[in-house]
Amino acid sequence: MDLTIKIIKNVLFILPALFGTHVWLYGKNPKYYFFVVRLFSKWRDTTWAVNVDFKLSTVDGAYIKVEDVFKELYINNRYKRVVNMKNKKVYECGLFNIIVQDDFDSGVLSENKLNIRIAQINVTTNTAEEKLRELREFFNKLSHALVPVSQSYHLDVQFENGKNPFYGLMVQRLGRDNVLHFECVFPISAIVPKNNGNDRNPHYLRIFKEKLCINESSFDILEETAKRALLFK
Repeated sequence: MDLTIKIIKNVLFILPALFGTHVWLYGKNPKYYFFVVRLFSKWRDTTWAVNVDFKLSTVDGAYIKVEDVFKELYINNRYKRVVNMKNKKVYECGLFNIIVQDDFDSGVLSENKLNIRIAQINVTTNTAEEKLRELREFFNKLSHALVPVSQSYHLDVQFENGKNPFYGLMVQRLGRDNVLHFECVFPISAIVPKNNGNDRNPHYLRIFKEKLCINESSFDILEETAKRALLFK
């Protein structure tokens, strides 16, 4: 009986210390915060928007090259052009609605840019890697076909019902209603270790109250950053 009482006393003594340590780490250590999130969170639905700019050395046949990639990837009637204007076209490719437009006819203001936008992609934890893989295959093939002088990729991740884990980490003690505007820029290495020091360039995230933004010059790097930030890889 004495041994039981002693064990209970030890547990009651240790628990507050453990809880205090947990609270401190949860509020102060990003890696620990996301470790807890990964263990206990079922994650949340998100809506993605992807914007890509290709700067081309020549604009001849640009749309033909884009459509050839569509035809290769989206066979069996999964590819259809639904809007066909001179400088703007809209395609249905599988589950994606893809807008392609250019500035080729802007005279001296033209930068020979082809912009590709995919909006309103509904993504869950279970489908995120599949979506990233499909987007990577598409953009890598497109880049190979167009051979751009430069390229820029932008991913916006909109969190549903305000369930932004990054925002929660930064302002959990203030209360959501007390924050009128929130913006934070930090390297992805703040929440996950670097890839053995072999990262080609720093990965930065821009965090707002309801969304997360990633900008990169390579979709492969953007994909890696998204996996680290959203899937805790």
